[in-house]
Amino acid sequence: MIHRTLAKTILKGKRRGFITIIYGPRRVGKTFLLKEIQKEFPTKKTLSLNGDTQETRDLLNSTSVTKLSQSAKNYSLVIIDEAQRIPDISLILKILIDNFPEKDIIITGSTSLKLSRGAAETLTGRTIKYYLYPLSTAELTVGKNEIEKPYFLSEQLVFGGYPYIQDLTSMEDKKRYLTSIINDYLFQDILDLQEVGVTDNLRKLATLLAYQIGQEVSLNELSLSLKIDFKTANRYIQLLKQGFIIFEVGAFSRNLRKEVVKNKKYYFWDLGIRNALLGLFTPLETRGDIGFLWENFLAVERIKKTHYQNKIVQTYFWRTYDNAEIDWIETEDQKIGAYEFKWRSEKNKTPKSFFDNL
Repeated sequence: MIHRTLAKTILKGKRRGFITIIYGPRRVGKTFLLKEIQKEFPTKKTLSLNGDTQETRDLLNSTSVTKLSQSAKNYSLVIIDEAQRIPDISLILKILIDNFPEKDIIITGSTSLKLSRGAAETLTGRTIKYYLYPLSTAELTVGKNEIEKPYFLSEQLVFGGYPYIQDLTSMEDKKRYLTSIINDYLFQDILDLQEVGVTDNLRKLATLLAYQIGQEVSLNELSLSLKIDFKTANRYIQLLKQGFIIFEVGAFSRNLRKEVVKNKKYYFWDLGIRNALLGLFTPLETRGDIGFLWENFLAVERIKKTHYQNKIVQTYFWRTYDNAEIDWIETEDQKIGAYEFKWRSEKNKTPKSFFDNL
């Protein structure tokens, strides 16, 4: 059993009159996280529902104040897993929090687009949002000694951090499981939004991005490669982001004339998903893409660390037209942190031109 760091952050951050929303892809461990949180509340005072079940949808099939109040009045904690499956869920949540501001209400959603749209319309200023990511190195290696830790690193770089992967022992089982996540969950959740015309192009675009992790990507070049228009390529990018498959990092700039700011970098939330898209699970020592895997891995680990610490951090990369560059920049308030992600030991100095333009 691997305890999730986010549980403590959520319990510490809950506030009266606010709904806690936990976003994250399916199979990443949201249900287990809810069970960890639920342990801190009396069992008899918890109403636990799952939007995947017809029973829950039937129970919450009305925006009647009387009916909803009757369902929730005897509980101090209301949990709704996979809430995006419930029609009118945002309005239902508004009614509950308006009538029971003293209750703790925690919901999860595996498709950020569908759930966040409704929340933005009816719950503005009433939600606290968190994201649950695949297992971090810190979570995986709790209690492990220094000899064991390198094994977990190589596993994460090849097979990623989905919780169930940790219970599988053979490479073939891990490959099949990751492929099933892509086919049965990640892309299916996006298709459920009914916003994708040619689904094959969506997967092709994700595959192109998988080849280019850690590199600057031109949306124009992507659209030309897929023979689709720029707007469609951009919409597919947004859907991949909202489906928790990729995230983007923009360029840091204080001097638009000298620094490259147009293109973006894209990373995968889970390297197992990235490698499954490419069908590439060879050992690290034989791979030509190890530098890009390492950069993607460290980028995600930094985001997990700062988010689970409840910090508000902006992330960027930096490059000039004469190719001076920094892989990863974090800004928090007025502080700037700069990081270079190198697989092999190399001495690196921050380019003088970066300091000159701050």
